[in-house]
Amino acid sequence: MHRRTLADARRLALTLALTLASAGLLAACACFPDRAPAYGAPTAAQAGSFGALTGLVGKTWRSEPVAEGETGPADISAWSWDLGGRVMVNRHALEDRSYGGVTYVYENGQTGSLDYVYVTSAGFHTTGTFVLGDDGSWTAEEAVTGHDTITRVRSTGRLTPEGTMTMTSEYFAKGEWSPGRNVVYASVDADIPKITGRLAE
Repeated sequence: MHRRTLADARRLALTLALTLASAGLLAACACFPDRAPAYGAPTAAQAGSFGALTGLVGKTWRSEPVAEGETGPADISAWSWDLGGRVMVNRHALEDRSYGGVTYVYENGQTGSLDYVYVTSAGFHTTGTFVLGDDGSWTAEEAVTGHDTITRVRSTGRLTPEGTMTMTSEYFAKGEWSPGRNVVYASVDADIPKITGRLAE
């Protein structure tokens, strides 16, 4: 992997996670090693609260950049249910094992919104809300805590008729929004890499 600045590496990792994370761009499937048990599928009513995001569960996804010239390690991301179907969990890691994170998505009992928290191996975390679109898409905007420059991220994702997941993102840093990454995830038979290192500086 080519060396890059810590800020660029974190930006890449944060984007991948959102596909997170979102996917929104977020683990584990009980049928694979190194993944936590699902602890029960949701009821039909519970699943309805998560909309199109339910299509992510029980699968492992691998990212591929769409824009020409984009480089960096692929992201491996797996989704599952937890707490009897009240929470969606995403666990992900970059293939070079330098970075990963876990996202918990849940219906806010007070507001009815679909909120989430994302905790990373790089020491920062985010909180945000998914908004489900009538066309099967979802958007997310989150506040970032503990990152050197990025304070907000917003992204849009969807499952395609071909069975892939797409995600685009933007970052808010130094008073302005900047384009993030445009990524497609395909379903794969793979394990989440074990995180062994740190992001390159």
